[in-house]
Amino acid sequence: MSTSHKIFSKWDLLLIISVIGAVMIWIGIKQFSPNASEAVILIDGKIYEVLQLNKSGYYKIYNGKTYLMTVETKDGAIRAVYSTNWVFPATEENQVSVATGWISKDGESIISIPNKIVIYTRGMKEKTPYDVMTFQN
Repeated sequence: MSTSHKIFSKWDLLLIISVIGAVMIWIGIKQFSPNASEAVILIDGKIYEVLQLNKSGYYKIYNGKTYLMTVETKDGAIRAVYSTNWVFPATEENQVSVATGWISKDGESIISIPNKIVIYTRGMKEKTPYDVMTFQN
């Protein structure tokens, strides 16, 4: 009596190949996405400041007179150096925005939930109010 058991069916292999392909596409998109040229800092959904990433320096972020965060720009990237935390004492373990590290690709972000800060990078695309433009002859 001979029974043969297949470890993987053809559908299992198709699923595995699809997942590997999707991961490779995602890595390729992230690897070859353009570098950003500026970082937009939002506090509570409002633009606080736009920093050019080609300039190096440290910048402190305040909400009124309240100090919230220090960021650094260098070599076309930005990172959070220190972030206060009003929920828990600011320790290395709960500074997720600091742990994010350097961001430089278009569309990456650093988020500090307790301080309501979002920092995202963007390229110098032409800023138009249009998504698509069509022309007729």
